[in-house]
Formats: sequence, C-alpha cells, structure tokens
Amino acid sequence: MSEAVACQTHPTVAAVDRCAGCAEPFCGNCLVELYGQHYCGSCKVMALKGQPMPEIGNVSCKEATTALTMSIISLFLLFCPIVGAILAGSSLAQAHKASLLFNADPRLTGKERMRAARIIAIIAIILAVIIFIVDKAMQVQDGGGGRRHR
Repeated sequence: MSEAVACQTHPTVAAVDRCAGCAEPFCGNCLVELYGQHYCGSCKVMALKGQPMPEIGNVSCKEATTALTMSIISLFLLFCPIVGAILAGSSLAQAHKASLLFNADPRLTGKERMRAARIIAIIAIILAVIIFIVDKAMQVQDGGGGRRHR
C-alpha cells in the first residue's frame, strides 16, 4: 500500500494490503491468500462457502456529485463574479474531500464527477477573476464611479 494505513484489526500495525472482499486494510497476519486473492477472516469464510462478496465499486460518492453540482452552478453565478468564485472554491474543497474518501474506500464510484468538478471549478474561478478585472477596468475608464445604468 502506498500510504501508511493501519490494520483494521491491529491499529498499531501498518496494513500491507486490502481484503478482496470488504476492501478494508489489514496487516499480513490478518490476511490469507485464497484463489489468488487476499481475504480477511470474515470474507475468507464467505469465499470458502461460496457466498457472494460485497461488490467493489458499487457505492456512489455523494461528495463528488455535490462538488460537480456546485461547480456547474458557479458557472451560472458568474454575473456576480465574487459569488461564483466563492462557490467554485467551495466546489474545489468538496472535490478534495471526495478525493480523500476515494483513497480511503476503493468501493466508491464517481472519480469522473470529482475530476469534472475540479476542472469546471478552476475554469469558473479563472472566468470570475477575468470578469472582475474587466468590470473594474470599465469602472476606472468611466471615471471611477459605480456601474453605469443606461
């Protein structure tokens, strides 16, 4: 494993792999190899009995969906660039939270939504900055007053 994750059974021992059945991290003493896969004690029993295992990759990550929704809405709020940028920033924070959840639980799906949310939010922030700068430049050009309404 790339990160120092603790064993589910022994919190003071580093995990060496995840169980093929439940995807939880376990140390070498807790895992057994069966049918070319590593299983914890509970999942090993189910594998030997031929019972169905919990499927990996079947749990939708709601944080990724929320991040994508927020980033799309931030594009529509660019008429007020500060509000759009704030929502886009919140979307990036939500996408980061989803990223941490994906690293912790391989059963989660929705990495594409998380990536799309990041891209859209970054574009929204860049557009918000450009709109803000152009708006301020137009105000300076108009004599420093507020927005002109005709």
